Amino acid sequence: MELDAGRFLFDGASKKRTVSDLIERYEADILPEKKSRRDQRQQLVVWRELIGHEKLLSLSSATLMEARRRIAGRTTRYGKPVSNATVNRYLAVLSHVLNIAENQYQWISENPMRRVPLLKEAQGRDRVLSDAEIQRLLDACAELKDSRLEVIVLMALTSAMRRGEIMNLTWDRVFLDEGIVKIEEPKNGERRTATVLPEVVNRLSALQDEEGRIGYLFPNKTLTGPWDFKKTWQKVVQRADLKDFRFHDLRHTAATMIAKSGGSVPQIAAVLGHKSFKMASRYAHLTEGHTRELLSKTMKGVFSND
Repeated sequence: MELDAGRFLFDGASKKRTVSDLIERYEADILPEKKSRRDQRQQLVVWRELIGHEKLLSLSSATLMEARRRIAGRTTRYGKPVSNATVNRYLAVLSHVLNIAENQYQWISENPMRRVPLLKEAQGRDRVLSDAEIQRLLDACAELKDSRLEVIVLMALTSAMRRGEIMNLTWDRVFLDEGIVKIEEPKNGERRTATVLPEVVNRLSALQDEEGRIGYLFPNKTLTGPWDFKKTWQKVVQRADLKDFRFHDLRHTAATMIAKSGGSVPQIAAVLGHKSFKMASRYAHLTEGHTRELLSKTMKGVFSND
């Protein structure tokens, strides 16, 4: 295959290449370097099933639209319809594969996914615990013989850390004297530190004495991975009488509390570990009262002569 005046001239081999051929090449060259390779590999399995037989040179946006419809008609492992956000993640994965085919491999002249619109996604959850609900949750955790879940909940609530970030922490990334933990592979792919408040540091110190100073903070029984606390969590949520509540809502609760205490959008983004202010801006309306109060106090002298 060669390039001539910006147009692709395809040989016999290129005309036979299929979507499966492209995915196979992508999995060998690109996927091993991706942090989300496990999820993407599973998504690419679905794309192989749906359009793997399609010839690359004849792949159209209409074919991709039909595949999108079929993905949207699938159900999760819990028997629920897949969300629009999930469908869009499938589209994004294949779009990247096709971009590689166009720009690096030069197997196609244009990515047909560019003409396939994304589905409209539902707005993010806004479930926030009230003060009374927070107390019930902590009380339910305190009733457990195993104190670890209480520490996990406190870390999520006071540091706004994600569940995966907490559970994958190892003692070599915990600095109790400094009151910080180092998160090596957060969701956005950047390293960052999270602050641990003194009250949580004290609880972690007690755990460290019990568990030792190596391995996971919250290990499973065989010490080969993090603790799967799903059953214990469900028991605690039920005991605390919390409706429509998920662990990730602790992070949203933390961000809301910061906003209501006068934290700015950049400050909230820093705590949450967001690379941009876009996600944190959903809390902006909660800071408006504090912004008005700050401006009134700061600019009081402007109207001193009125």
